[in-house]
Amino acid sequence: MQMDNDMRDKIALFKFSIIAPLCNDTFDAPSKAAYCRQMAEKSYTLPDGSIKRYSADTFKQWFIQYRNHGIEVLRPKGRNDAGLSRALSEEAAQRIAEIKQQYPHITGTLVYQKLIEEGYVKASGASLPTVLRFIKNNHLRAKEIVPEDRRAYECEFANDCWQADSSAGPVIKVDGVKKETWLISLIDDKSRLITHAEFFFHDNSVNMQLALRKAVQKHGLPARLYVDNGSSYKNQQLSWICASLGIVLIHTPPFSPKNKGKIERMFRTLKDTWINGVDWNSFPDLASLNHEFITFVNEGYNNRLHSVTEAKPKERWLADASRIRYLPPETLDDCFLHRETRTVGGDATLRISKIVFEAPPQYIKQKVNIRYSPGDLSKAYIFDEKNKLAHTIYPLRRVDNSKVKRQHALDYSLAAKQQDGILPQPGFSDNGGACVG
Repeated sequence: MQMDNDMRDKIALFKFSIIAPLCNDTFDAPSKAAYCRQMAEKSYTLPDGSIKRYSADTFKQWFIQYRNHGIEVLRPKGRNDAGLSRALSEEAAQRIAEIKQQYPHITGTLVYQKLIEEGYVKASGASLPTVLRFIKNNHLRAKEIVPEDRRAYECEFANDCWQADSSAGPVIKVDGVKKETWLISLIDDKSRLITHAEFFFHDNSVNMQLALRKAVQKHGLPARLYVDNGSSYKNQQLSWICASLGIVLIHTPPFSPKNKGKIERMFRTLKDTWINGVDWNSFPDLASLNHEFITFVNEGYNNRLHSVTEAKPKERWLADASRIRYLPPETLDDCFLHRETRTVGGDATLRISKIVFEAPPQYIKQKVNIRYSPGDLSKAYIFDEKNKLAHTIYPLRRVDNSKVKRQHALDYSLAAKQQDGILPQPGFSDNGGACVG
């Protein structure tokens, strides 16, 4: 079976998730080789739900490939899914882990029944032995599930880890209409610095990625990004962005909100010190709300003594400024582009976020790899299979196209006759119209 682009992307991200600590020196082992050996002792659930083990040399090879050529080189080429079981999808595998974590003593038979009831598997597609084997191979039996170890911790350096989360904001009145807001924030683990926080009308993945980009542009690259499992924070676009930047994306275990204690405490502090003391009717739009809020963050929160660290977040973060890595704006733009596959229609058009784009005619009826910025849909890009920019495309201009003379397809049989002198060469008609040979 031919592997589709979506599965190739998922496998590339799966590989990066394993070697990410090698890419930014966040591994705990004595050396890179020791880390590879440790990881080789484990079994892994692939994106299609199958379970596999890898050698230390394989991890080393992935790391070298990524370091030399980037995330794209980790995508499988051509037919590369032989022998992979599709009995359990990635979602089904994740759901089994969630059920066993929540109910450690539940039997495998009951887990299988719940999967069928919730629509994660079909009885005709996955058998009970498949689920039981998954539970055994992934050490999810009751006696193997270790109680969660929660301890107070702090990263050694600034930008070692950021936490990100969303919180419901105030309701403001815009042009007489009440609108709910959401606060999306990112905080540095070591310094407690708010690297960026902003109110939006929607808590979605696009706004979260916009906040992340602003945080990275201002405060450099974090080694890790710690988020929950909400749709804004667990999606393939964010995984690609973090992989392109070399950031290890970590999701909290299901049903474990306490693991993000630092950012939850930050939200409470913001409510106690600013949010609950502001007249929301004084803000006519989102821009005015964010202007005053960001001023408070920069002049207030980030420059006040923190109750736990007993230091100002800004000063604590600046103490490690020499370790911070930055990227130029144009590189950030490339890394934050969304990636999707589209089929070009018979009229040489395709849709991106409800906007019709015009593609070169040679792509008619073909699938193309599209990259675009959701915040700027004035143009998009077509990339070829070798990850090279092939074309820049723009929104369809129907009126302009109506004024363009179409070039008819060339009849090569007639052209050959003209070359042999059987038919006259093409010229112009009496009325000035172009003649096609």
